[in-house]
Amino acid sequence: MFENSSVMALLNEKNENSVCLLEVDETTQSDICATFADAASSLLSEKQVVHFDGCYKPNEDEVLSICDFHLPEIVTDAVRNPLGLQTLAYTKDAETDIRAIFVGERAEDHNSEMFTVAFQRFRKEQYLSTKKFSLFYDKDMFIREVRWGIGITDNVDCVFMQPELRFSSYFYARQIFDLSEYYRSATDDEVQSFSKLELLNITDKEQFQLMADTWIRRKIASINDSGVLETHTAAEIKKLAQNCGLNLEVENKKIIISTDKKKLKEILGFLDEEVYKGAFSEVTYITNSKRKVQ
Repeated sequence: MFENSSVMALLNEKNENSVCLLEVDETTQSDICATFADAASSLLSEKQVVHFDGCYKPNEDEVLSICDFHLPEIVTDAVRNPLGLQTLAYTKDAETDIRAIFVGERAEDHNSEMFTVAFQRFRKEQYLSTKKFSLFYDKDMFIREVRWGIGITDNVDCVFMQPELRFSSYFYARQIFDLSEYYRSATDDEVQSFSKLELLNITDKEQFQLMADTWIRRKIASINDSGVLETHTAAEIKKLAQNCGLNLEVENKKIIISTDKKKLKEILGFLDEEVYKGAFSEVTYITNSKRKVQ
């Protein structure tokens, strides 16, 4: 895998050229591609595959999967013709803003293109800046390297093997790709409608809408989809919460929704079935992910 692949950089959108070629010597190219191939193999063959829905945080032996993932054309075009790319260069006036390093290969099958691409998210600390003291050991002495450079690690965060994207961490993967279309997240209108539901009492609706970050929007979408607020009364929900060791306030047949973020997350987590009481310890727990038992 990736034996004859070029090493490329995916840049953030503000750059004029979204993908650049990393000009490296033959030995370096071979070593990077072999390292990426080994790391990619772990995601492709050594871990249990779990469908990504935005609700589950995988264990170390699991990998998340998005089927029918749409790989950006700038990436497929780069893999088709890497030598047509502008090479990555450093200028003092405008430091390159790298989002990811990647290698990829293209194959044809029954007149269809098949792409396999491995991505490593790029972090700020991977810049070997001339502003820092980068010291390299040579002949019993540390010598300062004053040239600008970048570091590439031995891990891979995402692997695309057409038509599937696999990754171990949603947090890392979203630093490379916009994954919002692959999971449900409440829109502004849904957040506003949620705040006006008859079963809920949210006194400061404006503050609630301002607090609606990605996690809260995902909870709202999941709660709406489950229909739990349509099929249960406030009294029933309060009783179920008490069984889990969680105290919900109910007034005039409405659940009081706090704008204290910690309390709000507890309530939304419970409504999305992420608060439970241990079967043996009877301690109340809040989980940060879930998936159905197969």
